[in-house]
Parts: sequence; C-alpha cells; structure tokens
Amino acid sequence: MLKKTRALLSLLVPQSWLSTAYITERLSILMDDPATCEHDWYVVAGILDTVELQVQCMKCGTYSEVPEPTQEEWNACAGAMENPYPWEDTSRIRYYQTDEAAH
Repeated sequence: MLKKTRALLSLLVPQSWLSTAYITERLSILMDDPATCEHDWYVVAGILDTVELQVQCMKCGTYSEVPEPTQEEWNACAGAMENPYPWEDTSRIRYYQTDEAAH
C-alpha cells in the first residue's frame, strides 16, 4: 500500500527529479496485473510491416495487435499515436501467451 501511495505522489514531482529506473518501476506499481485485468483496449498505432493495429490496455499497459484491419480501420489509425481511441471488438485482438498468462 505504501509503495502505491508513494508512486501516486511521485506523479506530482517533476520527472527530471526521478530516475528512469523509478519511472519504469512506478508504472509497474500503478498498473493492474495483466493476468487478472479486465482490459480496456485503445488503438495506439498502426504497424506498417505487418499491416496490423497496435492496441494497448489502459489499465495494465499490455500491448497486443489486431490483425487484418479493414481499409477504414487502417486509415483511422493514422493519428492514433497522438490521439489513441477505444477498440471495442475484443474478439479480433491477438493475445500473447507469456509467463503462463494471456496478454
């Protein structure tokens, strides 16, 4: 509990006062566990190599992809890095299996 409180308070501190290692640790403290998370997916980018949409859960920070987007979906992802938008069709998300948990 103390770690989470400290991590929340550190959001009020200028980032330049914090080490890069702590900033990374803070994210893991504040994010939900991917194995138990009820994911809230947002499109954050388009992957040009494989023509897939990259989605990220805003609760746990997990990344996944949506393979074979429609032309409309592909066009819409052009500004997703600056303005992520919600992804509703969870049946099309390709999950990863790591550390015995689906991400």
